[in-house]
Amino acid sequence: MILGLCLTAFLATCFLTYLIRRYALAKSLIDIPNARSSHSIPTPRGGGLSVVLIFLLFATFIFDWNLSFIGLIASCLLVAGIGFWDDHSHIPARWRLSVHFSAALIALFCLPVIPNLAFFSFMLEAKFICLLFYTLTLVWLLNLYNFMDGIDGIASVEAINVCLSAVALLFWHGQAHSDLFSALLLLAAAVAGFLVWNFPHAKIFMGDACSGFLGFILGVLAIMTAASGAINLWSWFILLGLFITDAKLTLIRRILTGEVWYEAHSIHAYQHYSRKLIHKFQQDGYEHRDARTKSHRRVNLMLTLINVFWLLPLAAIATFYPYWAFLITVMAYLPLFFIANQLKAGITE
Repeated sequence: MILGLCLTAFLATCFLTYLIRRYALAKSLIDIPNARSSHSIPTPRGGGLSVVLIFLLFATFIFDWNLSFIGLIASCLLVAGIGFWDDHSHIPARWRLSVHFSAALIALFCLPVIPNLAFFSFMLEAKFICLLFYTLTLVWLLNLYNFMDGIDGIASVEAINVCLSAVALLFWHGQAHSDLFSALLLLAAAVAGFLVWNFPHAKIFMGDACSGFLGFILGVLAIMTAASGAINLWSWFILLGLFITDAKLTLIRRILTGEVWYEAHSIHAYQHYSRKLIHKFQQDGYEHRDARTKSHRRVNLMLTLINVFWLLPLAAIATFYPYWAFLITVMAYLPLFFIANQLKAGITE
C-alpha cells in the first residue's frame, strides 16, 4: 500500500509542478539572475509548493487524525504559507520569524511527548529547556534549509538522501511498519516528483514555500522519531551534517566579518565548489550554461556520495550505540568542517 501511495504521490507532484510552472510563467513569477545568483537565465519559481500540497494531502492516508497530526498540518501550512507569500512579495524578516516560531510551538505543543536530550549518560529532562531547544532548532533548520537552496536540485537531493537514510535506520530498527517510516518514504517520493523539474538544469525553482517547509518537516519528523525511541536526535544531526556544517561555518564567518548575515549571498562552500567546477568545465571547452549544468550535477553527486558512504553509516552506529552518539556526531562533523573550510565557506572572493 505505501509503495503504491508513494508512486502516486511522485506522479501527482510531478504533474502539479508542471501546472505551477505554467502558472508562474503566466504571472511572471520569475527569478531574475543577479550578482548573487547561481543561475544565468530567468527561471520560474515557487514550484516546490507541489511538494507541500501533495505530502500533506497524502499524509492523511498515513496518520491518524489526532492532535499531533493536526498540529503537524497546521504548523506546516503556516510555514509554507508565509514562504509562498514571500515568494510573491517580500515579507519583513520579523514577520516571517514570528510565523516560524508560532509554527514550531504549535507542532511541539501538539506532540504527546517531547524527547529528552542525552549527552553520554547525562539526560536533560527539564521540559522547559527541552521545549526551548526544540523550538529554536526547528526555526533554525527551517531558515538553514532556505539559505542552502542555492543551486539546481541541491535542496531536493539533500531531502531525499536524508529521508531515505532515516527510512533505512527505521527499517534496521524494526520500524518498517510505523507511520513515521511511511511518512519519510512519502516525503522522499513527493520531493522526487519535483526533482524531475528541478534537476540541473532546472526548469523551475523550489521557492521559500518549500525550502522552509522541508527544513521544518524534517525537524518535526526527527523529534517524533526520537520521541518514539527509534532514531536519536544525534543520528538526525549526522544525517543533516552537510547542510549544517556548511551553513554554520558560513554564518559564523559572515557575522565575524560584520556582514548582514540574513541577506542573500552565494558564498556557501558548495557554491564556491560549483563555481570552481564551472571554471574547470569551461576550460575543457563547455559553454557556460552546459558547464553550469554539469557542475550542479557534480555537486549533487558528491553530496549524495558523502551522505551514503560517510553520514549514513555513522548515523547507524549512533542509533545502535546511543551512549556514544554525541561523540560520533563530532567525528562525523570534523571532516565536513575541514572540507567546508577548504572550499572557503563564508569567504567572499
